[in-house]
Amino acid sequence: MLSNTVERRGQILKTAAALFIRHGYINTSIRDIATRCGINVATIYHHIGSKSNILTLFQEYTMEHLQKKHREVLKAIDHLAPAKALTFTVRKYLEWVEDYQDITIFWYQEAKNLTQEQLRNLVEQEEYTVEVFKELLEKGVRAGEFHVSEPRMAAHNIVVLCDMWAFRRWLLKKHYTFDDFVEHQTKLILAQVNAGQS
Repeated sequence: MLSNTVERRGQILKTAAALFIRHGYINTSIRDIATRCGINVATIYHHIGSKSNILTLFQEYTMEHLQKKHREVLKAIDHLAPAKALTFTVRKYLEWVEDYQDITIFWYQEAKNLTQEQLRNLVEQEEYTVEVFKELLEKGVRAGEFHVSEPRMAAHNIVVLCDMWAFRRWLLKKHYTFDDFVEHQTKLILAQVNAGQS
């Protein structure tokens, strides 16, 4: 039952994000979200409480799944060399971007309209992601495999290169599959950190 509830809430949030991007947060009603989800308004309220609560739920939902993905990554890369660890982590982050692309775009579009607490939470989530890549880069530098003078800036660049899949997917998908994009961006990132390419 809990699994169904979590799954339904995830469906509602993803649907809401897609509608917010298309029509704007202000112009999208709870009824619009319910109609697109194929459920009644009362069910929407049961799962999310209110329209304004959706923004908080976006943050909780994406952060929970981001942290889960990070735990999986840490377990998988424990004994990998830096370049392989970075390659694996880039793919896993891109898979997360693919899953939550509309929510990612929504945050970039609506950051200016968030409350101070919501913005603070969003910044924490972004910093969490950057920190994951920063630590990987610093590990590679210590191992002599990466040559990065500013690991934090390089980590920000990696996040932007990955998030591009959400921003440009409407055009990129005409020419590249998701796997093509992962391969091209990974090669670019490895070249930038002087890890070499196999």
